[in-house]
Amino acid sequence: MKHINRIIAAIAATAAFCSPLAQATTWTLNFNNAGLYTNNGTNPPLADGMTDASVWATLTFTDHGTNVVDITMTVLSGVMLPGPYVNDWWFNGNALALSAVFDNVGGVDANLTTCPDCSNGAASGKYDGNFNFVNANPGELAQGKSSMWTATVGIGTVLSVTDFQFLSNPQGEQGLYYAAVHVQGAGVSEKGGACVDGEENCNPPECPPGDTSEECGGGGQEIPEPATLAIMGAGLLGMALSRRRRAR
Repeated sequence: MKHINRIIAAIAATAAFCSPLAQATTWTLNFNNAGLYTNNGTNPPLADGMTDASVWATLTFTDHGTNVVDITMTVLSGVMLPGPYVNDWWFNGNALALSAVFDNVGGVDANLTTCPDCSNGAASGKYDGNFNFVNANPGELAQGKSSMWTATVGIGTVLSVTDFQFLSNPQGEQGLYYAAVHVQGAGVSEKGGACVDGEENCNPPECPPGDTSEECGGGGQEIPEPATLAIMGAGLLGMALSRRRRAR
């Protein structure tokens, strides 16, 4: 019996060890000068060694449990020369249809508008939401600053990163975007999009449930599902009982 108890304890320890290793699903959109589609003729000036492909801003969605998604908008430092900042950030999703509540939980605050296909990103199309930041210090989303939000739905309703993976409603001839930004300051007034439809690496990967590979937002380490752990545990317990009977 002591031998069986040791096996059961080992199974429990394995489950406890594996649980915290599960990776949350994260989806990040990158913005750079290559994605600009309207401007006043002055691109955001870049620091030495940077190119139009250098990322100066990111928009990240991360699953936080089953009914919360974390949203982080960041303007990186050291890519653009000082001066330009982000004034507007447009995004898509059906979170409004799920009655999600958006809360600023850190960093720079913004005025948020949500409604289906009503936020206008100029030539990039219509979006379902827009974070509008102050366009003067203090309060602007300047370089080196972030704005952190949560989108939350009621218990029993599922909200995930996939609820934000929608392209904009087409407008003009600029194609479709998952999100867009308005950069201004220091003589710059430009709009740029993330993921033009049809570009390489535009669409997020089609990931089966439980896929923890890097391409699907995980850390590349396969983590056993709870059901798999239960089957493994039952198998080990059966082997232990069979071994004990033979020992008699």
